[in-house]
Amino acid sequence: MLIKLFTLYVYLQSALCGCGPDRRNSDFERLRKEYKVTIDKIGQLDIRIKESSGLARATDSIFITHPDGGSAPELYLANLKGELLQTISLPIANKDWEDLAQDENGNLYIGDFGNNANQRRDLKIYSLDGASKKVTDTIAFSFADQAEFPPPRHRQHYDLEAFFYSNDSLYLFTKSRASKSITQLYKLPVSGAEQTIVPSGKIRVKSPVTAADIAAESNLFALLGYGRLYLFKPDGETISFNGKRYCLPVGRTGQAEAVLFISQEQLLITNEKGKLYLITIRPKKTATD
Repeated sequence: MLIKLFTLYVYLQSALCGCGPDRRNSDFERLRKEYKVTIDKIGQLDIRIKESSGLARATDSIFITHPDGGSAPELYLANLKGELLQTISLPIANKDWEDLAQDENGNLYIGDFGNNANQRRDLKIYSLDGASKKVTDTIAFSFADQAEFPPPRHRQHYDLEAFFYSNDSLYLFTKSRASKSITQLYKLPVSGAEQTIVPSGKIRVKSPVTAADIAAESNLFALLGYGRLYLFKPDGETISFNGKRYCLPVGRTGQAEAVLFISQEQLLITNEKGKLYLITIRPKKTATD
């Protein structure tokens, strides 16, 4: 019952409020001003896939996903209809897996860093060989700017559900539990011993961030929230919140927890109920086209 009410809340919040608060607070632009957008339901996950909390690419038509914390430590390979093709059990704990990242060689990174209460001191990311899916490393880290475990409610900005890989580093985006939601950006090199990371930017967003991904051969990146998709086109090569940023209401996707670029113009989204959505974003034609 609570899940149904929350899903209804997400839909109504997006439908009634749209991206107005994000435009006012953080200068987001309306995506539909410059782009034609379609949102289509394309599949339903097999019931053996308990939950889809992160996404990565296996092939152009097959993706990898995993369940949330407390579930079996498994990866699932499925097609775009949601059909389960393979289950891979891993010899690591699933304390609170929240997202998947992938490098240019196909190696995977599992973010075991869910931190709902803002009091975890054992945040980590597992590195997996792309071909064998064997665990090759564990990257432990902590936030340099967190001194209290947990901090007071108005400073609880250290939950974490979203990251992606780019140029030998992982980029992490926090999920705020404070009344005024922000997301903070941290850069974490993939090599080295336990690391303490500092924020390199923050932005106020209406919806807490639940997933992230970056487009191949581009620095265009996406952050997913409940009822909203945020897109960022940084000014230069550095991953940052500077430059163009767009907001797209996606209330019909419900309590969405994972996002994946499957092309420069298409994103796959999965939600808590196992539904698969394809978002297609194409520039609008002009009179001179």
